[in-house]
Amino acid sequence: MLEQRTADLEREREVTAAQAVALDRVRIARELHDVVAHHVSVMGVQAGAARLVIDQDPAESRRILAGIEGSARDAIHELRQLLETLRTPGGETTDAASTLALDDIEELAQSSTEAGLPTDYAVIGDPVPVPSLVAVNLYRIAQESLTNARRHAGVGATADVRVRYDDDGVEVEIVNTGRSVAQLRPGLGQLGMRERAAASGGTLEVTPRAPGGLRVRARVPLPAGSRRPPAEPRSPR
Repeated sequence: MLEQRTADLEREREVTAAQAVALDRVRIARELHDVVAHHVSVMGVQAGAARLVIDQDPAESRRILAGIEGSARDAIHELRQLLETLRTPGGETTDAASTLALDDIEELAQSSTEAGLPTDYAVIGDPVPVPSLVAVNLYRIAQESLTNARRHAGVGATADVRVRYDDDGVEVEIVNTGRSVAQLRPGLGQLGMRERAAASGGTLEVTPRAPGGLRVRARVPLPAGSRRPPAEPRSPR
């Protein structure tokens, strides 16, 4: 009986170790997809714009090329962070190596505008502290949504990013205009967004809009300690 129990425990350890490796591979693949897809997409759009204006407007072309250079530096920086995490025993690929915060989504919206997709940004409600893992995942969801909009929405599309705080949690909503989406096509981008929302204990909705475009809404409940205390009732005078 003791030998059988020892063998069972050994098999359980092997299964647990295999599951941990599989989860790490999924996290690494998700991070690589987000970093590479976003920055390469931005650089591709910017390079195309620079090519169109290089003869008529050299100054604008230089500005766009400077943006491509900046996108390349950002991509290298994020990839180095990921590689450093992988080399660190016990490193967490989605949290410890990243300094991203929800406030950085504003810069993401600005970069989207500079890359050719006019993007508005707003914060609704009073910001509250958000766990770093949640912040990273919501940032990446916004990043992937804007990347997809630039790739698929078409000429003349616009986007709108809203970060909402309420008594129960935080929500990031990305809405874009553009081409009509008759049916959602599942891909690595959507899969990664859903995995990030689930890893944060939240939900994700991806819905086509009429007459065109897409709405992505990620919502995450926050720990009770991070929520705003309810207002104290006023005593009658």
